[in-house]
Amino acid sequence: MSSTQNNILMEIAPRLVSLGGPTVHRLMPYAKKRMIGPFIFFDYFPATDFAAGEGMEVRPHPHIGLSTLSYLLEGAVLHHDSLGHKQLLAPGDVNWMTAGKGISHSERVPPELHGKAHRLHLLQFWVALPLAEEDREPSFKHHAASDIPRFQVGDADVRLVAGSAFGKTSPVDVYSKLFFMDVQLKKGGTFEFDPGSQELAFFIIKGKLSLGEKEIAPDDFVILEHDSSLKITAMEDTQVVVLGGDSFPEPRHIFWNYVSSSKEKIEKAKQAWMDGSFPQVPGEPDIIPLPTPAPTPLS
Repeated sequence: MSSTQNNILMEIAPRLVSLGGPTVHRLMPYAKKRMIGPFIFFDYFPATDFAAGEGMEVRPHPHIGLSTLSYLLEGAVLHHDSLGHKQLLAPGDVNWMTAGKGISHSERVPPELHGKAHRLHLLQFWVALPLAEEDREPSFKHHAASDIPRFQVGDADVRLVAGSAFGKTSPVDVYSKLFFMDVQLKKGGTFEFDPGSQELAFFIIKGKLSLGEKEIAPDDFVILEHDSSLKITAMEDTQVVVLGGDSFPEPRHIFWNYVSSSKEKIEKAKQAWMDGSFPQVPGEPDIIPLPTPAPTPLS
């Protein structure tokens, strides 16, 4: 049981990043707090309306040492990876792609939406793999919205997107102790969660809530101090994601789309992407090249 409640460690403001189509709000990586449990990267795509012919067009790019978690709120995204999977992501669905020793993928507007105006609203995370799982074989699994556990916790409507909480476990395969919940509250409703020894953060998608005497608004990414439980009260109808997990004993390095405990593995993956020996997405030769000049690794 946590010994304190609602003690804020820090608040992170988003950085705006263009991905060639949508502009995303990037909350992680963050230099002053490298990970929250195993979560090491967080992009939020706020609800955006696109005209016909516009939208997400992310060409093939590589990953190692992590799992990606894509959670769609509105719209549709077509996933295609180097294992040959083609999967449409619909609202409420979860895509969990484990890179392990190496995978590449693209994310695009589905063909049926190319000629239509459409909306996109999406959350994407990278979850670092434990040391023993970093070099595992890559894999991909899709979970329909109907497969995700949904239950009431007091006033809160909770979807357990990944991990375990409140004695329940999501069907999404994970490789470390974590939780990721989509929590919805009506005005005046409260939600309480004790993560025990796990780290915890939350992000408001819509609405407004109070954390003790402090008011928290959308786009605020709030990290609680270790050993602090959570109690929030909705000041209006609110949707918030609550995430965290056990911290790792060893650090992780990030370079571009690579995560690893080993800088040498990152260097090998860089070379493999440049020379074409890295796994490729079938039928999609127009890849995103390694950045030049290369971004400074976060060590």
